[in-house]
Amino acid sequence: MSAYVGMAELLMGGCTTSSDHLYVHPRPGLVDAEIRAARDIGFRFHATRGSMTRSVEDGGLPPRSVTQTEDEVLADSERLIGAYHDPGPGALVRVALAPCSPFSVTKSLMTATAELAERHDVRLHTHLAEDHDEDTYCLETYGCRPVEYFEETGWMSDRSWVAHCIYPNDAELRRLAAAGVGVAHCPSSNMLIGGGTARVTEMRELGLPVGIGCDGSASTDHASLWMETRAALLLGRYRGGPGAMTARDALDIATRGSARCLGREDELGHLRPGACADLVVWDLHEVALAGALSDPVEAWLRCGPARAWTTVVGGRVLVDGGEPRLSGLADALRAHGGIARRIQQGA
Repeated sequence: MSAYVGMAELLMGGCTTSSDHLYVHPRPGLVDAEIRAARDIGFRFHATRGSMTRSVEDGGLPPRSVTQTEDEVLADSERLIGAYHDPGPGALVRVALAPCSPFSVTKSLMTATAELAERHDVRLHTHLAEDHDEDTYCLETYGCRPVEYFEETGWMSDRSWVAHCIYPNDAELRRLAAAGVGVAHCPSSNMLIGGGTARVTEMRELGLPVGIGCDGSASTDHASLWMETRAALLLGRYRGGPGAMTARDALDIATRGSARCLGREDELGHLRPGACADLVVWDLHEVALAGALSDPVEAWLRCGPARAWTTVVGGRVLVDGGEPRLSGLADALRAHGGIARRIQQGA
């Protein structure tokens, strides 16, 4: 239910393609359930088989109750690739492999996952250089900095994209750029947590693919690609000055940059012959747009709020008139509401 509702919210926020870093597996089949929800909706979805194998008892961060063995993780990763990954043009479902972070998986799992991804030609995702504690942990545990560890485990390639990437140094940024590693920039999450933010302008100047991530309810509680794109614009200017980022820069990050992170720059993130039939039509009230005559792109991102009036995925209209056109949404919301009440209120 949570996946269904989350995807509906993403569609309403102007998102046509998303991934999800699902790395806690209290019971089997959760990635399968996400993929079923995406197929029921018609959403374009990159499911990532996340994992945590290094518990606090083993020198990691998570409790043992939410970890799995390496054999369990690798076997399920291979199963999901075989069952669901579609490498063909226009694919609605693809699978990526996503050990959570240096704090929560072993070095051997990172290496084995990179080898598995190479064997099956799927993408890799993880958290990287998210906070200063990660520097300390990697130095104490692995004898190197996070980006060095990333490279030692076989992840330094254009197959990989990482979340946050806030604290690499200049030399590390250049190495990431040379390898073609992508970065999912999560501006609202960064600001709510208050732990810093990626050097997006410098990354793009070096040629790193930079996309936008809504990050999920753990640290944002909304799933609007428009809100995240606007936040990226504001945060870019706050960090680098008024000339550091334009609305067109932010739009490029949200569209073509995000497509590059997923390895799909050939068919997603742009409107041209041969691309997927994914389209969002935005609605801004005439009061918000009053006097905004010179630049419609700047007006779209600066004069909001804006909502997706029409969202099309693969030629199917999934949001129309600002409302989701999903036959299962009412049932999903009822079920989701009941579960939320039990968790939050004990009802």
